[in-house]
Amino acid sequence: MRPLRRIRARMRPATIAGQIALLIVAGIAVAHVVATAAFLLLHESQNPDALPGVAASRLGNLTRLLDAIDPAARSALLASGRSLPLIRVEAWDGTAPPGAEPMPELPVIRRLRNGAGHPVTITDLSAGDTEQDRSDGRLHVGIVTSSGAMFQATLPNDPLRPPKQGALIFTVVFLALTLALLSVWATRALTAPLKRLAGAAEAFGTRDDHVALPEAGPREVLAVSRALDRMRSRVRRLIDDRTQMLAAISHDLRTPITRLRLRAEFIEDDNARAATLRDLDQMNGLVEAALSFVRDGQARDASSFTLVDLASVVQTVCDDFSDIGAPVSVGRSRHVLVQGRTEELQRAITNLVDNAVKYGGRAEVHMESAERGVRICVLDFGPGIPEVEREAMLQPFVRGDRARNLNEARGFGLGLSIVQAIVEAHNGRLMLENGPAGGLNAVIELPLAAQVFAGRAAEKAAPVPAEAA
Repeated sequence: MRPLRRIRARMRPATIAGQIALLIVAGIAVAHVVATAAFLLLHESQNPDALPGVAASRLGNLTRLLDAIDPAARSALLASGRSLPLIRVEAWDGTAPPGAEPMPELPVIRRLRNGAGHPVTITDLSAGDTEQDRSDGRLHVGIVTSSGAMFQATLPNDPLRPPKQGALIFTVVFLALTLALLSVWATRALTAPLKRLAGAAEAFGTRDDHVALPEAGPREVLAVSRALDRMRSRVRRLIDDRTQMLAAISHDLRTPITRLRLRAEFIEDDNARAATLRDLDQMNGLVEAALSFVRDGQARDASSFTLVDLASVVQTVCDDFSDIGAPVSVGRSRHVLVQGRTEELQRAITNLVDNAVKYGGRAEVHMESAERGVRICVLDFGPGIPEVEREAMLQPFVRGDRARNLNEARGFGLGLSIVQAIVEAHNGRLMLENGPAGGLNAVIELPLAAQVFAGRAAEKAAPVPAEAA
């Protein structure tokens, strides 16, 4: 099989234009081969004198001429008709042998009547024939026209098979199906590298970023594949450099912040000391938020995930807020298992509940089933977020308060970004919706562990496409 594949790969054109041209030429060649084979198998004899139907039509034409010609010239015309192939005509006085009956409507007789053009009387004269004449399978008939012309004729009896319409229709359908299947197979083989390339490009930046780029296919696809691979490497390097720089700055800022805090304790003016410590707390909070964003924004290896009881995580977060007097309640809860990291899911839910308490006064958390798994809904009773601003609120360092006054700010615009990074790392999605009675409903939707296991089993069991081999 491998030598055959190598030969096929060498014969296949290297460019998309060449493969499309090969597909068209191959389709035309197959159509010509099938049409030629059908013609050779279904064509009729090229010698019309050997066809019984032609003989019956000629006899009908002779009958028409005898009916229309002058009676004195009928004998001469009848003599000339004796040269017709497959037919023997003779004069007849109209006397039928004993037991003669009208000729039944055989296919040949119908052809004869159609050729005559006028009503004629046809009598079966085979009753007077010898046993040998009957065994030849020929018809011996007496014909009387409407004008009184009479003669007898012998012609071959044949069922006059109709044209092979069934075989012709089968050939056309077979040709259409053959071309369709050939086109579908060739098109799939041609577009398979493009499909794999699109899948690899779509997976870039997600936690399934291990999709391999196509290494076989048309020259244009391979060029795009190599360019995408180089671009993927550059983007990864830029992201890694940005992440390392942000992590290094955030980490290194802790030391001067700590020193400034120690020096601020020696400020004698109480108001100046309180203001300085407040500013240092804000700086330290910004550093911690930046580090959390960098840490939680990184792609997670799904192999390190464990089974997590989501209801227990939700209850733990709500209990922690209730212990410090925050108005947080759990409406509905469902014990379901998801795959993930407990501390990361807890941090995501904590951020949403904290936002609900800060901007909505109180928070109500409940869980419900969803088509894709389970939903965690955190509802507050604040003003909500306009629809045109919801997408921007998920971006880092974007806050709901437009003034961005750090002296009174209660966040740095990283909470929802961190939640989104954690949820996407768990193959879920974050949605912001305004509640029907007001307030914001922040929804985390996650797949159940059983669905994740079923998806992985289906991926492992899926066969490798033939064109990808």
